[in-house]
Amino acid sequence: MEEQNFEQREKIVKEITGYEFNNPDLLHQAFTHPSVPQNWASNDRMEYLGDAVLNQLIAKEHYFAYPDLDSGGLTRLRSVNVDTEKLARVAIKYNLHDHLRYQIHLFKEQVEAFRNATLEYPLHSLGFIINTPKVLADIVEALIGAIYIDSNFSMDITWQAVKDLLQPLITPATLATLED
Repeated sequence: MEEQNFEQREKIVKEITGYEFNNPDLLHQAFTHPSVPQNWASNDRMEYLGDAVLNQLIAKEHYFAYPDLDSGGLTRLRSVNVDTEKLARVAIKYNLHDHLRYQIHLFKEQVEAFRNATLEYPLHSLGFIINTPKVLADIVEALIGAIYIDSNFSMDITWQAVKDLLQPLITPATLATLED
């Protein structure tokens, strides 16, 4: 059964990102929460790496996309595009949580509550209302970290694999609308 889950996870991730893993074990590690008994390494270190890679990728994207935006505006824009809520929305959009190996009490209920809350705030709540399960964002960050490692630390390949996954990115115009 576990082997079938591995194959399904590989297929889904390839469909979503267009990236095929050279080392599928990295992908499976990215989808293994630390709550799982340690037959596999968990995703916590990969999530750490993915977070750093994502920040750099988004910073580069914004730097060139918005040449008239000052550093404060760029920082705010990057922050809202890489925060827990934004990344949890990505996990929900692609049902990545369905492929997570975990042993977390009430996880499904937390995911459903988050999904329902996003209906009221379709793009982002700016952290005011929605209680976001961090585990969802961790899945996305770990996946980014896994792609980065598997691609021999290529920022370009990683960006190609995840840029569509992260859509829609919040722009200065949509951020201004959200802040009103």
